[in-house]
Amino acid sequence: MSAVRPFVSAKGRCMSSQQHRDNPGSGLLDLDATRTGVIRLLVGLGTLSIGLIGLLSAPSEEYSGWRVHVVVVISLTAFPVALGWFLGRWPGPRLLTAFIVYSDVSIAASLLLKDTTLTAIGGTVLFAVITTFAVVAVPLLPCLVHMVFATVVLAVVAVLSVRADVASGWVVAAHSLTMLLMFASPLILVVYVSELRSRARESLVDPLTGLHNRRGLFAAVAATAMTTPDVEPKVMSAVAADVDGMKGVNDNYGHHTGDAVLVDVAQHLRALAANRWIVARLGGDEFACIAVGRPADLAARTAELVDSLKQARMLSGLTVSVGSAAVHIDADSDVRQSAYDVLRVADSEMYRAKRGRWPT
Repeated sequence: MSAVRPFVSAKGRCMSSQQHRDNPGSGLLDLDATRTGVIRLLVGLGTLSIGLIGLLSAPSEEYSGWRVHVVVVISLTAFPVALGWFLGRWPGPRLLTAFIVYSDVSIAASLLLKDTTLTAIGGTVLFAVITTFAVVAVPLLPCLVHMVFATVVLAVVAVLSVRADVASGWVVAAHSLTMLLMFASPLILVVYVSELRSRARESLVDPLTGLHNRRGLFAAVAATAMTTPDVEPKVMSAVAADVDGMKGVNDNYGHHTGDAVLVDVAQHLRALAANRWIVARLGGDEFACIAVGRPADLAARTAELVDSLKQARMLSGLTVSVGSAAVHIDADSDVRQSAYDVLRVADSEMYRAKRGRWPT
C-alpha cells in the first residue's frame, strides 16, 4: 500500500452545500409515494377549480367586451395543467417553479381585467392558496418572490379601486388589510417548513463528506424514481465502493488522516458521478451510487463509473474495490426495497472483488 500523505480536508467539508443538487427530487420533504400522490391530486383539483371559477365568472357583470374572451382563454389553460397533475408524475423543481409563475400570472391577469375592482380585492385570496402549496413544494426564494408579487397585485387593485371610486378609501383599506392578513398567515408555515426542511436535510446528510447518508440515499432514490418519466423497461443500478486498506490508515496515521481520506474519496465520487448518480456514504469507508433509467443507458453508465473508480488514485495513494448490480423496476415496485436489494447485491460483488485483490 502506498504511503498516506495527510492533507487539509476543509475543502471537502464544504461539499454539503452541493448535496441539494445531487438530489433532483429535493423539492418536497421526505414524503412517501402515497402522500405525494394525495398532494398531486389536491393540487390538480385546486387548479381545476380555479379554471372553473374563471369560466363561471367570465360571462358575468364582472367582465365586459374583449376581457371576457381573454378570461375564458386563461381559464381553459387550467384544464390541461390540471390533467397533468392528475395523470403525470411529480414534477421537478423547475416545473414546480414554472407552475407557481403560471398560477400567479393567470390569477393576476384575471383580477386586473375585472370591471369591478372591489371584487378583485377579494379574489386575491387565491394567491394565499398558491402560497400554501409553494411553501411545501418549492425553495424559499421562489416562494418569497411569489408572496411579494401577490402583495404588489393587491396594492395595484386597491389603488385602481380608489381611483374608480367604487367604494370609500376606508372600505378599500379594510378589504386590502383583510387580504394582507390572509397573505401573512402562510408566513407561519414558511418559517415552520423552512426549519423542518433544515432538520430533515441534516438527518439525510453525512456531516463529514456532505454526501447523502444511508437514509438520505433511500429518500433521494424514492424522490428520483418519482420524477423519472415512465419508460419501459426501467432499471435501478447500484455501484458500491470500499476503500482498500482503510484500517491501516487509521491505525498508523490516526483517524484525522482517515477522515481526510474519506473526504478525498467523496470528492472523486462527486466528480465521477457528475450529477448522473445519487452518491452516498453508507458508513465507515463504504460508499454507494444509485441511478434509475433505461437498461441500455445505465449499462454503459455503470461500466464507465466502475472502470473510472477502479483506475482512480486518490491523493492518499489508496485505491477502492468496486461492485455493481442492477434490478428491473416498474410502476408497482417498492422503490426503497428495490434500492435496498440492488445495493445488497452490489455490496456482495464489491466484497468479492476485494477478496480477490486482497486475499486474507
